[in-house]
Amino acid sequence: MRIAIVIVALAAIAVAMVHIRRTRTNLRNEIQRMENQQISLRRELQDQQIRLGRAMAPSEIRRRAEEMALPMVDRLKVTGEMTTGRATHGR
Repeated sequence: MRIAIVIVALAAIAVAMVHIRRTRTNLRNEIQRMENQQISLRRELQDQQIRLGRAMAPSEIRRRAEEMALPMVDRLKVTGEMTTGRATHGR
């Protein structure tokens, strides 16, 4: 009778060990997948930051403004804008 209890206990331990190993392997795979996704998202973020930086460049803003036929305002002619919050064009 004791030997049957020992065999059942050892079998239960073996099943538990297999389950733990399988869970651990699945978690490692999930971690690897998430790390790969993180790398991909970082690259995408860097690409977007580069595109934003290019779009914010003065030459690019000027090109788009000309493309859309927007009037350009000369910053040197606009005075008082920074101190009063109002533009006094040419005064």
